[in-house]
Amino acid sequence: MLSNLINRRLLRELLLFAFIALVILTLVPFGSVTPIPFAFAAIGMFALAIISGLLFGEPKQSRWVFSIALFLLVVLAGWTYIQTIELPSRWLANPAWSAARDLAGVQYAAISVEPGDTLASILSIALPFVTFLTGLLLCDTDQRARKVLTGLGLSAGAIAAFGLLQFSMFPNILIVIEKSAYLDSLTAVFVNRNTAATFLGLGTLLMLTLVRDIARSFSKYPPGQEGRNVLLLKAWIYMLLLCVCFTALMLTRSRAGIFSTFVAALLYFPWLVLNWSSSRRGYKPAPKWRSMVKLLSAAGFVVLLLAMFAGQAILRAQERPLEDDDRFCILPGIWRAISDHWLTGTGLGTFRTVFSAYRDPACGIFGIFDRAHNFYLEGFLGLGIMFPVAVLLAFAVLAKVFWRGLADRRRLRHYVLLGIAATVLVALHAAVDFSLQIPGFAVFFAAFLSAVVSISLGRSQNETDRQYA
Repeated sequence: MLSNLINRRLLRELLLFAFIALVILTLVPFGSVTPIPFAFAAIGMFALAIISGLLFGEPKQSRWVFSIALFLLVVLAGWTYIQTIELPSRWLANPAWSAARDLAGVQYAAISVEPGDTLASILSIALPFVTFLTGLLLCDTDQRARKVLTGLGLSAGAIAAFGLLQFSMFPNILIVIEKSAYLDSLTAVFVNRNTAATFLGLGTLLMLTLVRDIARSFSKYPPGQEGRNVLLLKAWIYMLLLCVCFTALMLTRSRAGIFSTFVAALLYFPWLVLNWSSSRRGYKPAPKWRSMVKLLSAAGFVVLLLAMFAGQAILRAQERPLEDDDRFCILPGIWRAISDHWLTGTGLGTFRTVFSAYRDPACGIFGIFDRAHNFYLEGFLGLGIMFPVAVLLAFAVLAKVFWRGLADRRRLRHYVLLGIAATVLVALHAAVDFSLQIPGFAVFFAAFLSAVVSISLGRSQNETDRQYA
């Protein structure tokens, strides 16, 4: 029996390490936006999910979240597939197929105007969902969930350091190829500065959490005790990576990315300062006036950082007001397209094809809009009413998870707040950008969410921890 437990524990640790490594590898080649890295990431994650599911079964603490996520995956993937098939009597078929039949004699008719692109888009839905489900399977304890978050935080710091070196020494190079866009901005391993900003903002929050944890650990190591010097070295490395992530974020010059990060920081950092010692034994609550001073000071510090270091992004906002931004100019056209196809959508992955018919000439004749620069509107156009319903359900589930985490967790409550802050960051930026549509970032965020959800629904000293941790 003991050997069985040891082998089971070792196997889970190996799979957890493979999970973290695969998430990091999905990030590196331009966020896996090209077919070969994306295929490699999908095959690896699906294989890992199948192995984990067969070996460990459904997670106990987060079973209901696992079931809802699996249900959403099946429904969204199933609806996307239905969009590609020819339904009886051309039922719900896009009107474009009637014109194609009249002009070219095309007999096929489906909901999607590009069935091939829509069918291929099923993988783009499945990969982040499968990553999230795999994370829930493997993060069965607080310890393992924190390992995932530590791995993600350190990888974000390392990528930020690479981005800084590349931007300072070879500004015209993106990894190993010549950079063709955003020459004035740091993009790290991504092509787009906005995706880089979302990633680096999340990395900054993660590194801030790791710095907080390791700083609190010093209370367990009095001066002269063995292990204190190693802890001190780790603390300096973590603080350096935190500064690197923050600096790289500022150099992206992404207005929305930096603003979203500071909104998230305003939610998270004051709470960290206010509750720095709240979980220690014998802790006595501070007077209300002192807590209010701490809260206002922490919030003021975040605002001061924005004023001091976000100068380039603020300058971009002054040079190019929002009303001159093409992303906002095309919004009325997107709304018209949605209003014409709100029930069934036009097929996932068809934005580029459909939007050309709704594009306002006043927005200029140059350039092709491959994306809506709004995750919610593009999803609504592609999937129809199914998409906003799925998004609302996902937000409702996360809200319930985080509410339970705030109510039940004490020592690890800051991880629940980290999850809330990061969700706010990504949700805000998704309204003006397509970071969640980049496979590498979507996988990274899904892995992050699986860990914070596991902690939010877990217990610090549960039976699983005692048996396997």
